[in-house]
Amino acid sequence: MGKKDTRGSMDRIDGRTQLVGLIGYPIDYTLSPHVHNAAFQELGLNWVYVPLRVAPGKLGDAVRGLESLGFRGANVTIPHKVDIVLHLRRLEGDAELLGAVNTICLEEDGTVGHNTDVEGFARSLMEAGVEVEGRPALVIGAGGAARAVVLALSRMGAVRIYVANRTRQRAEEMVDRLKGVAGGTEISIRDFDREGLKVAGECGLVVNCTPLASEDAGEIPLDYSDFGNGSWAVDLNYYQESTAFLRAAAARGASTLNGEGMFIHQAALSFRVWTGLEAPLGAMRKALKERLRGN
Repeated sequence: MGKKDTRGSMDRIDGRTQLVGLIGYPIDYTLSPHVHNAAFQELGLNWVYVPLRVAPGKLGDAVRGLESLGFRGANVTIPHKVDIVLHLRRLEGDAELLGAVNTICLEEDGTVGHNTDVEGFARSLMEAGVEVEGRPALVIGAGGAARAVVLALSRMGAVRIYVANRTRQRAEEMVDRLKGVAGGTEISIRDFDREGLKVAGECGLVVNCTPLASEDAGEIPLDYSDFGNGSWAVDLNYYQESTAFLRAAAARGASTLNGEGMFIHQAALSFRVWTGLEAPLGAMRKALKERLRGN
């Protein structure tokens, strides 16, 4: 084998550089470029990952742009994971089941939508030792990420899943779609108020799939006294080590987990979709931690 090229991917851009990126709006906060470019550098790949700010209403133009510019693929984040489906040639696997996409691969016959959030979330729970089988769970949110979380929990054996969202209609649409693919797991909707969220007291796991309660735990109308020893609180926010939601749950004795594990695992699975290679998880975790520390 030849010597691995360890130069940074941004230092060797040329006519053979392969392009991937992240479609979202806003996009300023993302750490995905740092993680993926670290992975490309670690494996000596002449690839570059760039953020792509795409406003609502411009998705069709963006997808055609990816094709025209020869991109190999892209990730998709808030608020486009569901709407992007309308602009892709076909969906595969979990993307088709959920009607939500977080990874696009550009193939010879066009754009193909994948979803690596489902397996990424499941791997993060298993890595942290979170027990799901036979336990009820509460999922807060009804966007693309929440869809992936519900499907992952059903596959991991959650006996019941309660869904609560500020916009009830969106929760109803999500639950209607997932009931047919959730196996034997019962899925139902709870009101997004203190009374509706009392169900947290019977759940071994509460997952926040929204940007709410990052700074103010009161943004989610939970009675945190419902948490106790043996329960888990999970927040998909990966750029804060501990959100107000997690701190309030921990104060009542719950174990907590942020979104770092899901972020890394879904990214690694996307990396494999594009390159056909196993991602260097160690290098990706190191890059993420360095950026979170401001290095």
